[in-house]
Amino acid sequence: MYTEKTDNELLDLLEQHKMLTFESQLQLKKELVRRGIECDKEALETTILNKRTDIEKLAYLKDFGFTADFNENGVVVTRTLNAMVTDIVAVLMGLLLFGIGVYGIGSLAAMFINGNEINVISLAINLALSSLLFTGIKFFNGFKRLWDYAGFSLSNLEGVITLKKRFDIKLEKVMENASKLFLEENENEMVLKLGKNTVFSTNAENLTQRMTLEELIKTLQKKA
Repeated sequence: MYTEKTDNELLDLLEQHKMLTFESQLQLKKELVRRGIECDKEALETTILNKRTDIEKLAYLKDFGFTADFNENGVVVTRTLNAMVTDIVAVLMGLLLFGIGVYGIGSLAAMFINGNEINVISLAINLALSSLLFTGIKFFNGFKRLWDYAGFSLSNLEGVITLKKRFDIKLEKVMENASKLFLEENENEMVLKLGKNTVFSTNAENLTQRMTLEELIKTLQKKA
């Protein structure tokens, strides 16, 4: 990643390392060591160590909209309140944009049906409003997430991995041996699976999220 950078460019990046992604920070440290550049890497190393510690604590599950609660019996993963509120806002926004889009389509149709002289500005406005209908539909994904993860939990409190999730209409409870919990990569998506059931998925290209899922699996399997 940084092999073509000059030593001075690497030192400039070192000064701004907190602005880099975790993967870039790791690569920067590796390249500095490989070249044997004399510099103070303490701040970079501390940032990397803190990141690893947060990953081990499953702090970045919040990036997926989940949180892990540890207790003497094990760990329970549930959906965060912030994630649910975000989905509710997305649904409301989707309804608003959908309604505006329907109004735009109605106004656009009326312009042609009435046979009046078409005003270019009015035509452009109604076309823009109509396009919001499709944007609004995309926001409805928030409703799907709300529904799919209503009552969700992933735990190891009973000696086996237990998943509670709404796969269709009914909230189902799936219990599997810890060995059945694994990661599956599909194109750019990393999917956490319990047997044949999908728990949730994330961006496979994000190293922090990938390591968080790997740590989650280790935690659940260790305590199961």
